[in-house]
Amino acid sequence: MRSQLFVILLFAAMQCCSAVAGSAQSSSVVEESTDSAGSSPSGTISGTLVDPSGAAIAKAQVSLLGPDSKPLAQTVTGKTGYFSFDKVAFGKYVLQFSAEGFREAAIETTVTEKQGNALRITLQISVQTESVTVASGGVVPLVTTETSENQNTNIVDRDALDRVPVFDQDYITTMSRFLDDNATGTNGVTLVVNGIEANGPGVTPSAVQEVKINNNPYSARFSRPGRARLEIVTKGASSDYHGSLNFLFRDSIFDASNAFAVVKPPERRQYYEGSVVGPIGHSKHSSFLLALDEDIQDQQAVVDPTALVAGEALGFGKIAQTVANPTHHFFGSGRFFHDFSNGDQFWIGYSYEHRSVENQNVGGTILPSAGVNTRFLEHEINVSELHQFSSHWLNQLRFLVGHYDSPVTSVTASPQIAVSGLFTAGGAQADSRRTEYHFDGTDFATYASGKHQLSFGIDIPDISRRGFDDFTNRQGTYTFASSADFTSALPTTFLLQTGQGHVVFLEKVISGFVEDNIRLKPNFSIYLGVRYYWQNYFHDDPNNFAPRISFAYAPTSSSKTVIRGGFGEFYDRTGPSPISDLLHFNGVDLLRFIVESPHYPVLPGELSGTPTSLVTLDPRARIPYNLQYSIGVERQVTAKSTASAVYIGNRGIDTFRSIDANAPFAGSSIPPDPALGQVRQIQSEGYLKGNALELTFRGKPSRYFSGQIQYTLSRTYNNTSGITFFPANSLNPSGDWGRSDNDRLHKFDLLASSQPTRFFNLGVALSLYSGKPVNITTGADNNHDGIVNDRPAGVARNTMAGPGFINLDLNMAHDFQLSKKKKEAKVLSVSLNSFNVLNHPNYVTYVGTISSPLFGKPAAALSPRRMQLDVQFKF
Repeated sequence: MRSQLFVILLFAAMQCCSAVAGSAQSSSVVEESTDSAGSSPSGTISGTLVDPSGAAIAKAQVSLLGPDSKPLAQTVTGKTGYFSFDKVAFGKYVLQFSAEGFREAAIETTVTEKQGNALRITLQISVQTESVTVASGGVVPLVTTETSENQNTNIVDRDALDRVPVFDQDYITTMSRFLDDNATGTNGVTLVVNGIEANGPGVTPSAVQEVKINNNPYSARFSRPGRARLEIVTKGASSDYHGSLNFLFRDSIFDASNAFAVVKPPERRQYYEGSVVGPIGHSKHSSFLLALDEDIQDQQAVVDPTALVAGEALGFGKIAQTVANPTHHFFGSGRFFHDFSNGDQFWIGYSYEHRSVENQNVGGTILPSAGVNTRFLEHEINVSELHQFSSHWLNQLRFLVGHYDSPVTSVTASPQIAVSGLFTAGGAQADSRRTEYHFDGTDFATYASGKHQLSFGIDIPDISRRGFDDFTNRQGTYTFASSADFTSALPTTFLLQTGQGHVVFLEKVISGFVEDNIRLKPNFSIYLGVRYYWQNYFHDDPNNFAPRISFAYAPTSSSKTVIRGGFGEFYDRTGPSPISDLLHFNGVDLLRFIVESPHYPVLPGELSGTPTSLVTLDPRARIPYNLQYSIGVERQVTAKSTASAVYIGNRGIDTFRSIDANAPFAGSSIPPDPALGQVRQIQSEGYLKGNALELTFRGKPSRYFSGQIQYTLSRTYNNTSGITFFPANSLNPSGDWGRSDNDRLHKFDLLASSQPTRFFNLGVALSLYSGKPVNITTGADNNHDGIVNDRPAGVARNTMAGPGFINLDLNMAHDFQLSKKKKEAKVLSVSLNSFNVLNHPNYVTYVGTISSPLFGKPAAALSPRRMQLDVQFKF
């Protein structure tokens, strides 16, 4: 597979390079003769002009100005929005842009011996009153009174992604440091690709143009606030051939040892990736994108030594401390772009993905026998069409259809043995399979007139036919409160499932939105929006309207300061798993039995006398929502950098939780309805309260720093951790009020690059976090509700201090220029990365079970210091 992958990519790259060389042959001769005549050194300025949706702007005027604002050259963008100025002498310049229906803009740029990536400039749709320039000079500033241009946004473009340390080319994880776990919904982080929600980016890493977090946080176009969504813009059409081939290599002989590994295990990773974009033949209207990657990872899972010794002592045989945990991943995608003569832009793409992981979940207190093998297979088709009716009207249609299949198989078929806070042995009892045929899409129009920029449309985050096959716990799970109880054969509970595990359902989530950006005055803008949300299976509640508002105000037209604020309501989304539980555990199809204090092994008579458990939906349940509000101030620090200070409030209203509606009363072990077992009732009765101060610096104040720094001081409390969360006492759910599972008092992140000399670039990623809390439990089911999460008397939820997090990553890279012609530059970049440079043992599992010998101690840690070699060829 590796050879086939690289044959395809190398062939495409060679064809593209040949095409570039052929098309530029005449101009190359001129450059050579000019250089030989002794002219000053020169370079090329090139880029692409796009609208706020990412669509190309054709026939736009681009002017090149010298340091004294004297016009030097002009050009017009092509069908793909591309422009270029050749033979530009080294120095600083200003680019000015103008296009019918869009606001004029200007940016500073510098031409040096080092050839930078092509620029990507976004023009805002025109309104009658121009934007305030909150900085001196004739350059459009970073700080503006655009309501969508908040300066606590985290943005990383293609050039920055190539310069900062990115572990295994996983830029999503790299950028996720800027997300807020307390703002994410039940369905996790929202991934938005080219304007629509998606399961994945749809392209390989080198085909990603930009990654954004917290951009326009109160936009009605999206279901979640800014710090709960990650937006990706992929590369579009190009009239020139460009591409990238990447090779990544890592071997444990260069790495430190895991904090819990007695002997460092052998590990290796090889990663092959590349993308090519360019015209199809000599066509000026059609182009393509091809992106492929293959990832072969031979890694090892590390079991906690105390858990291993305990497992061996209690009769589970000889246990290996390190276990092979290989991962194989392949992804391929292709896209076809076409620009019609009337200005319409269309593209269609197909992607295929396959991933397999062996011995997943093993490590820490999970012994090797309790691992699982997983597979994932997905096909997806993406379609986008943009139509501009006039300079005021723009319509965009984007949708995707896909299918995936994801089976999970337990490594061992034995019953699971869980000793609270010590180890999990036996089988995983996790056999299942999920299939899905899904549709996501959006269709919206934008109209600009006078002081208004109005957008409205339909957004369909998900319409999916889902299949769930639940074969978990077919042989059951025994839970013991301690190793002593295991030795005495005294389980706390035994859980067994029988019956029909297959269920199919159609999940529907439909939304609509209206928003208006209003320029009330040159120094004051306001945003008004509302989003409607509806989903099935949760009482089909039709009254979910979520208003959004934000503003940006500059005290004067020449001020370098902007005051910005906003308020928004954001509805949650259940995702498919709770719907599957409601359909499975209805008392007829999939039967769940929870036996209290059984024999070991359980006796047939104990099972026959145990009633089945149910999952029900509270008749009063509704879709929860979050209220987020903020006020802050932004300041232009230099011409290319800003600082901001923002207060953010977050309130979770009617958040999801589960209770046992048939829990025994205090002092009793018999449920109120003896004919039923546990009755898990899904409720929307929880509450969250969070407050944060966020300080952000971003930009390029000098050649020695380009990036972003962010510090957050926050506190978040709640009484539920989500839709599957049970309180310690279902008769008193409010007693679980305490620190959120994701609460961190201090959070500091730095992601930046620097070029201290012309010989190398330096990328830095630094994270310093205070610890999350740990919940203290007894390890037993003291209140007989079938849930092993009881706390000691008088101990509140999440009162133990968890471990902090310290991580420093470095990337040192050098670019080898393989061609002297700047326009068709070919560059070989070689970089050496070191992750967790300080080799800090970042513990991730603290045991809060008081009956465990590991109580108050860590049982697992993140990876130690690791080295990574990256080789990249760009053309």
